[in-house]
Amino acid sequence: MIIGFLGTGVITEAIIRGLYDVAHYEGTILVSRRSEERSQRLSETYPDVRVVDQNRDLAEQSDWIVVSVLPEQVSQVLSELVIRPDQKVVSLAAGVSLDELRSAAAPATDVVRVIPMPPIEHGLGPIALCPPDDATQALFGSIGTCVSVSEESQFNLFGAASALMADFYGQVSGVTQWMNKKGLDVPTAARYTTALYHALADLTVRQPPETLQTMSADCQTPGGLNAQFLARRNRLGANQSLTDGLEDILNRLESAADQES
Repeated sequence: MIIGFLGTGVITEAIIRGLYDVAHYEGTILVSRRSEERSQRLSETYPDVRVVDQNRDLAEQSDWIVVSVLPEQVSQVLSELVIRPDQKVVSLAAGVSLDELRSAAAPATDVVRVIPMPPIEHGLGPIALCPPDDATQALFGSIGTCVSVSEESQFNLFGAASALMADFYGQVSGVTQWMNKKGLDVPTAARYTTALYHALADLTVRQPPETLQTMSADCQTPGGLNAQFLARRNRLGANQSLTDGLEDILNRLESAADQES
């Protein structure tokens, strides 16, 4: 199978590295020359990655076409291609609905939306799919945890949650910087902080879903440090800020879909 990537950004590189390094993918991957440095680096690292100058040529040679360009570029990029009915089109573009994709990718009808995250380079993290699709899940499930839904309204919830990535890194960095300002050297502070967040995340993954909402309470001894810290954050509106931020992102994704229809 030949997979062609339209767009060679950070997430495309993460997928390709995950497929070859983690999943030991044996097929050919074509990449467009949209990012000269990155596409060249990938072709030099992996013998089965080939750089294709023209998008039309890439599409013609591919069994799967992975659309990894900016949302506002999707319709234009697809309109310039000659897509066959037997090809699969996988879109990584946030906020571009299945209806718009199917219209732009016609006569192909096998269209799937996917939200991958950068950690898939290491075989980690969630990968959202809509609609459920066995072939797409088989490929992406080799480099992450696939979660499939049939409704785009539900898929948009995953899109909103994916916006938490920068906030997470900001928290890890913020705690590390705070320790450093208090006199601890950065390497020591970072070693502790990253190990703390890694352990908490790992423990969370191991828990049954129904226990997630009780984990915070279980950590709070009355009058203890965790209870004090969380109470202060709640007084400052941390929880409300979290849900408000998610609502903002969800509204943006839904508004983009409404503008298309």
